[in-house]
Amino acid sequence: MMKNEIYAHYIASLAQRAILYEVSATPKPGLVDRDNNGAHNDMDFFTFMSSSSSLYKGLYEFTMAGIVFEEEDLTNLFDNIRPLGMDCEKSMFLATKDINTHKGIIFSFGILCASIGSLYKKHKKEIFKAEEVCSVAKNMVKDLILKDFKNLSAKKVLTHGEYLYKNHGLTGIRGEVESGFKTIMSKPLLIVRQWNINKDLDKNDLFLEVLLHIMASSEDTNIVTRGGMESLHYVKSISKEFLEKSGMKQPNSKEILSSMNDTFVKMNISPGGSADLLAVTIFLALVEGIEL
Repeated sequence: MMKNEIYAHYIASLAQRAILYEVSATPKPGLVDRDNNGAHNDMDFFTFMSSSSSLYKGLYEFTMAGIVFEEEDLTNLFDNIRPLGMDCEKSMFLATKDINTHKGIIFSFGILCASIGSLYKKHKKEIFKAEEVCSVAKNMVKDLILKDFKNLSAKKVLTHGEYLYKNHGLTGIRGEVESGFKTIMSKPLLIVRQWNINKDLDKNDLFLEVLLHIMASSEDTNIVTRGGMESLHYVKSISKEFLEKSGMKQPNSKEILSSMNDTFVKMNISPGGSADLLAVTIFLALVEGIEL
């Protein structure tokens, strides 16, 4: 069995690899990739490289926080990692000159890395199924939405997340984590597990297939913030249509996605929440021991 510090470095390296794989998958509609900046004027592929490089220390610290955690109540572990998350955000903003590339990722991966650390401490093994990890994550953030969104009616100025919850009932990444990442567990992770058996797509196309499945089902608050609920309905329907026509197995799949990107850019649509969930899917697959 690996020593605690070595295991924490191992998990941090898997997390960083998942983050780098996500941005490298090309072409992604509306998102930064190797070809273009999607619907973003303030960031490019290299901004994401800088940001991804700045996250490693935080990912390591999140995992160690889980490994050294001694209590039964996992919500206390979540409280313990919140200051680490703020430090990680500072590192990101320093690396990107104040551009928010990975705030959502830091939130999700902080919880997941801490969850894996606590499982490692308890079970003395190195590989965990996504179901085990997500179950711990769910317990860590128990009642988070109630805690974070209470007394909204009394607030004069609302954050994006608070506004979307108050006006549309959307819970964003908080709801996703509190549900045990239900969007990922329903289909995306199963696609990667199946791919691990038949290897019927190259890695890049596998990630795009997973992304489109996430876009077809996710309540992506990034999309709603930029274009309202109409944009979200549009993204879901066009993603479903792409998948119904065989997804990445279509001979012209990349041309279709590039055309979709052009439309998204015109409409100012960026499915950033879906991109974060793609990174989470890749990370959970790596933690399961799937070679990507």
